[in-house]
Amino acid sequence: MAATPDTDAVKRRLRFEYMRVKNDPSAKNLDVLSSILAATHRPQLTAVELCQETVNTIQRQYRLRWAMIGLRNRLDGKYRYEVNCGMRDDAWARQKAKSYALADFMETSQRYKFGEISKLTRFYPEEENPLFNDDQLLTNRPVLLKSKRTTDDETLEADFIDTLILGPGDDLLGWIEYSGTIANRLPDASIIRGIEVIAGVLALAMTGTKVRL
Repeated sequence: MAATPDTDAVKRRLRFEYMRVKNDPSAKNLDVLSSILAATHRPQLTAVELCQETVNTIQRQYRLRWAMIGLRNRLDGKYRYEVNCGMRDDAWARQKAKSYALADFMETSQRYKFGEISKLTRFYPEEENPLFNDDQLLTNRPVLLKSKRTTDDETLEADFIDTLILGPGDDLLGWIEYSGTIANRLPDASIIRGIEVIAGVLALAMTGTKVRL
């Protein structure tokens, strides 16, 4: 007859399995989500403060070169970048001065070309959205513009991905924009899906949606 394990052995196994999963790269999304959810419990937290906490977390945890969040302005209905992590100061100042209309995010937009990854996420390749003149200064490393992509997972300097922050009725509240990784690779599907979940958390927090008990 097999020996009955004592409770200490059971507790050790559970602790060991927990630490194994926690340190597994595939569990990174849960750590990111947990950090952002914790931030939402802070008293009197503004939407901009929550977004800053979010970009700081995703840029660090996913090892992205940079991340930004833009929001809809309540006064004029335009969309503008509000927070960033990883951008050069002068590039950020230029980004923050830009504004967008709702039509710029639509599939029919003539302003930018993108590939749809999902309902929430689009990929904007540098080759299809070349930057000219002063717009080149919007990037962190203008000297690397016009480099050639050598593999299908390589990221170029002006590549970026947008994940939409949608409220009730698919109302566009804002968007999360991010680069490739510091290893010069495009974010993988796990990162993209994690950021989509984070976008949902931000939408919930910004709309003040309550669950009826």
